[in-house]
Amino acid sequence: MHYYIVDQNSLAVDKFEKLQTELSGLLAEFKVAGEISRVTPLRGVQELVDMASQRGAKTLVACGNDDTFNQMLAALKGRDFTLGFIPFDENSVLAKILGIENVFAGVKTVAGRRVEKIDLAKIADNYFISFLEFGVMSHRLKEAGLWQSLKLLSSEAKAFSIRIDDSYSVNINGLGGLVANIRAKSNQSEKIANPTDGSLDLLILERMGKMQVLAHKKAIADGVLEKVPNTTVIKCKKIEFLEPLGLPLTMLGRVVAKFPATVEIIPQRLRMIVGKNRTF
Repeated sequence: MHYYIVDQNSLAVDKFEKLQTELSGLLAEFKVAGEISRVTPLRGVQELVDMASQRGAKTLVACGNDDTFNQMLAALKGRDFTLGFIPFDENSVLAKILGIENVFAGVKTVAGRRVEKIDLAKIADNYFISFLEFGVMSHRLKEAGLWQSLKLLSSEAKAFSIRIDDSYSVNINGLGGLVANIRAKSNQSEKIANPTDGSLDLLILERMGKMQVLAHKKAIADGVLEKVPNTTVIKCKKIEFLEPLGLPLTMLGRVVAKFPATVEIIPQRLRMIVGKNRTF
């Protein structure tokens, strides 16, 4: 049984109703119809995941934006579902990662049922399959103008203290960085951000001069930090962010934790329905 969690989020009512109608028609057309439940102020994502479990659903699909899917992950609490995602947000990072362009492609992907077992990452009470950002990487660098980018990426470095795999500590001055499980911009070698290797990739960006900023702004904005000179890259299974205290860790623009915080990988934890154009 398929169970679809539909979330309006910040969409205008008319656009949301149009997408919901399109979704219902496509589910019937592709013969993957199931129970559709809408997120409301009285029934959040957690309650709907609980209901799906009670109804005996085997496939759980988030229909909304990236935050809808992340909330669904957090609500699983160890329960065993095959997961899917149908984007209502044309700017969805997760949709690009999974190779799903729109609602039509999302339903077609669910119907095709190409399932991959992938690693799941955890921080505090939040689970994620994509990436976390900190420092300057938490800013929307793709949308920043040239002057703002220069100012951010030429700023004074912070002193990071990070514990790796309960075995050694890294003390480094940097601007920020990311913890990657999967990215929208995948490295061609698939050594970085490979969600099937049982590891996380920690990338820390060092301070740069203005000419370096200009030369590498696109790679930094895309999160492909390994292409930037002097970036520290560490492959690990557990990361303890110790200092600076209070520095936010963000997930797709939303603050999910602050230093000190611990991130861990759970290998091969999820069965995820993916598109053929996925980035991993």
